Formats: sequence, C-alpha cells, structure tokens
Amino acid sequence: MEREVAILTRSSKFGGYCVAGVDLNTGEWVRFVSNDAQAHGALSRRDITYEDKSICNPLDVVLVDVVGAAPLAHQPENYLIDSREYWRKTGECRLSDVLSVHPAEVRPYLYGNLSPFVEGEEINGVGYSLTFVRVSSLTISQTTNAYNKPKTKASFFYNGKWYNNMSFTDPDFYSVPNGTRFANAYLVISLPDTPFPEDCYYKFVAQIFPL
Repeated sequence: MEREVAILTRSSKFGGYCVAGVDLNTGEWVRFVSNDAQAHGALSRRDITYEDKSICNPLDVVLVDVVGAAPLAHQPENYLIDSREYWRKTGECRLSDVLSVHPAEVRPYLYGNLSPFVEGEEINGVGYSLTFVRVSSLTISQTTNAYNKPKTKASFFYNGKWYNNMSFTDPDFYSVPNGTRFANAYLVISLPDTPFPEDCYYKFVAQIFPL
C-alpha cells in the first residue's frame, strides 16, 4: 500500500527523524514510523533517502510504501513504513497547496490546555497528536537545562491565547539568535509516543514555516 503525502515536518527524534505530513488525496495526517522500538519508531536517514541519495525535505510530495496503519491511542496518525523500499519524490508543493486540502486547525486549546505538556492521565482523551496551526508573535528562546545543555523553546499566540516555553524539535532553527521573532508563522506541533519525565507528554514545535 502506498500513501502520497506532502511532507510537513522532518524533525529530530531519538537520533533519527520524525516525519509527517498531509495526504494530498484525503487531507489526513500521516506520521511515518519504523519498527525500531528502541528509537521509539524514529526513522533513520536511510529510511527517508530517495534512490538518488538525497533525503526528503518539508514540502516534498512523496510516495511511501507502508505496511499498514500502526496507531497508538493518542497517535492515530501513525503508519508503519516498508523499510525495504525507497521513498519516491513525485514533486514539491507550496503551503497553499496543503492548506487547500487541510486548512490550518482552530481549536480552543492546543491539546486541551495552555501548558507545555499533557499529563498522562489526560493523554487518551486528546485524540490527536499532530496539528497544523497559524500563530503570531512567535519568539524563539535559547536556554540551558539543568545539565547545562542547550535547549530551544518557542512562545507564541494561538487563537487569542499565549503559549510559553514550548519544546522544540525543528533542527533548522536550533541555532538562531536568542529572541528571534516572527510576526506570523504556521507551525506543526506534535506529541511524543511516550511520556518523559514524570508521566508528562511534552508538546513539540516540530516545524516552523515563517510568513
């Protein structure tokens, strides 16, 4: 079985990649996952490599052989790839092409609250793990964690509410200056497959499309 998908994110995940997009025929979210349990289903560089040895990028349109749906309770979008087959790029698209089949999503809250995470007792009531939204006043902050390792965070307005210090996995923006700001942007935001730490599922800004 094949899925034709406009790629919207190629973000960092356990030393590999989290790759997801929108099916241009149905408008549905599709997250491609591997059977590598140790990497929590992350894709390897080989998994996302075309036969000409280039790798997929956001806004590529790709044909991917999948074994079938592999949903989790809070990640209904997952599809297990056939890792033996190369992905096939059929073209490139614009955000407007994606928006024509999958408009930006408007919800009262992102994953049910204003917090940077969803608590474990609430996760199964969310019902989705990927969302594509338009935000304003997007600010990127560079900080360090308790181990003095660099961390990138995003804060923004969405649907009239302020979201502060959301975790960040878009590698294209890891090194931008602290305080970098975009007046408007589209974001792909994602939830992980497992909690960390203390039964918390952190929300990740997986891709930024500045406007």
